[in-house]
Amino acid sequence: MTLAQEIILIKKLLKRFLGFKIVKASFFVVLLSLVMPIVFFLIVKPKPAQNITWGINFSQKYATELGLDWKDAYLKILDDLKPKHARLVIYWDQTEPTAGNYIYTDTLWQLDEAKKRGVNIIMTLGRKVLRYPECHEPTWWLKSTDPSYKEATLLKYVENTVLQLKHYDNIVMWQVENEPMYPFGDCQKQYKDTVEKEVALVRKLDNRPILIQDSGEGGFWRPLYLMGDYLGISMYRRTWYNFYQDVTGISFYFQYPIAHWAYKVKAVLTAVPVDKIIVTELQGEPWGPAINSKLTEEEKLKTMSPQQFIDTINYAQKSGFDQIYFWGSEWWLWEKEVNNNSFYWDAGKAIIQN
Repeated sequence: MTLAQEIILIKKLLKRFLGFKIVKASFFVVLLSLVMPIVFFLIVKPKPAQNITWGINFSQKYATELGLDWKDAYLKILDDLKPKHARLVIYWDQTEPTAGNYIYTDTLWQLDEAKKRGVNIIMTLGRKVLRYPECHEPTWWLKSTDPSYKEATLLKYVENTVLQLKHYDNIVMWQVENEPMYPFGDCQKQYKDTVEKEVALVRKLDNRPILIQDSGEGGFWRPLYLMGDYLGISMYRRTWYNFYQDVTGISFYFQYPIAHWAYKVKAVLTAVPVDKIIVTELQGEPWGPAINSKLTEEEKLKTMSPQQFIDTINYAQKSGFDQIYFWGSEWWLWEKEVNNNSFYWDAGKAIIQN
């Protein structure tokens, strides 16, 4: 058989093979599986947000740990950065140092100062809230071994807190707990049904929206979104990862291999409306093996440099979300006043006031 004849035979066999319905169907399925992800991406890929609402986070505890006078730091953030949106936090161990003894002085002062300046507030409450060790429960609560008592006293604290603060009309949203189901921090186990009871209680006491926070990088999103009205997510780029270092001795710096468009794709895949997502924690400071005021310059630059700061802002803008809150304004002030480096303060100010 000549080469020409062999080619003709192969063509006939191929034509006959492709004529089988199962082959046609299989070919179509393979083609569809290759094309559909591309079509899906082209449909859902985010467009850079045009009018972003920028805000800041503020933690009384964190400012103090940096060595700052927290009240002075708070006023400088409000008066110089001039944010119109802030996420504040009330710490249970400071608010109820002994069972039934509630002290709201510091929180009321923060809300009063924000109200004077027309700053809208997301108010975070619960036992797992902003800043490490994440869970900030009173010592008397931690010592109890009675689950019923612990849940009842937590709910009583949440109830009392909402009743104490609800008259502030600059509170635009309540955040109940912070990443409650995400396994990060020095925390006793948190139970989903207890968080649901907290949310139901806040909803009963006040009609403002409720935000539930999840990890932007590692969370499942939808289960927590369904508890409230809005989903808060983190957006971190570079971190120091401690893999149970006390046991394994393993720790390392890590950059999340996540493209800016992945967050919106994740929102679509988890059926969470994009307009109900708020980036409540955009990395604006280093993440190293110690508090940022104790890191060396070399350590800080591994996870946050001026160029990385700008890159992170561009990354967030391209993600398509229109509400973004910076994480780290207290550190910007520390860098400016203690480390004689005003870059982050000045750059953050320009973005917030844009």
